Amino acid sequence: MYRLLALLLTLIPVPVFAGDATIVDAVGKEIVLKKWSISAGAVKPGWLNVETLAFRETNSTGFRDGVVTLIPLQRLESLTYDAEKQIVRAKVVGVETPLEGSTRFQGINQFAITAEIDKGEAGVVELKYHGGPGKGGIKSITFAGAKAAEPPKGEKIFIVIADGKKAEPPQAVYNLRALYKFDKIGEAHSPTLMFKKTYKVDLGQVKKMTVHEEAEKKDFECEVTQKDGTTETLSLLTSFPMDGKPATLEGLLAEVPAGYKLFPLHTVAEINRDEPKQDKEKGRQGDKEKK
Repeated sequence: MYRLLALLLTLIPVPVFAGDATIVDAVGKEIVLKKWSISAGAVKPGWLNVETLAFRETNSTGFRDGVVTLIPLQRLESLTYDAEKQIVRAKVVGVETPLEGSTRFQGINQFAITAEIDKGEAGVVELKYHGGPGKGGIKSITFAGAKAAEPPKGEKIFIVIADGKKAEPPQAVYNLRALYKFDKIGEAHSPTLMFKKTYKVDLGQVKKMTVHEEAEKKDFECEVTQKDGTTETLSLLTSFPMDGKPATLEGLLAEVPAGYKLFPLHTVAEINRDEPKQDKEKGRQGDKEKK
């Protein structure tokens, strides 16, 4: 399990949902679930306090600890699995194009539901249904009562992903913030990033920031250009006291039409108010290396 999600998973209860859910099982039979709960694949971040689906999109990098899209369950209309292609599509109300992710890897995009099924005189049986690879995986699940949320507001900002193998198009996000972990399971987000030694930078005032990871030192050196034109080379402060408690910078948090995205630090190459041009040559070279 991802380091970032490990923190989130410690916070989730296993709620029972009142709304109906309809699954299409492995043989194509449609089953309506009246009493069910999520047993895998959902998280409840402390900073959001609602259940979300933890989804890895196809452009979430090849890192084990990659970019995670958090889809609030009340917005999730359906999940459709393609066993042959090993992909899953998440349909979010209000988002035109379904999100697509891979199911090829263990622990990624694995969603499971536990449901109580009334068998009449035989009694009530508890059954488990799962999506993704493996025998008996469901073909789809549709959630009744999914509702659209208001689209993100504020100034758009672009994040260039540091994949290391291929160039991905910049991702447009809103309301970028820093996510901090403290007290093992606690977490909080902040509009500011901290740099050595005690220098605060308001993310809302950043015009462009490039991030260079020094893997051996486990440091991140950043070239930060603010809206006033000031450019500085700074070192991120990843651990420091927050409200009297030790805090660790986990990554960057942003709003997107489907919900929220978490970007671990090592997945971020650049932040820019203007949409950067994609390095097509790097993408072609990365595809060759992948082959």
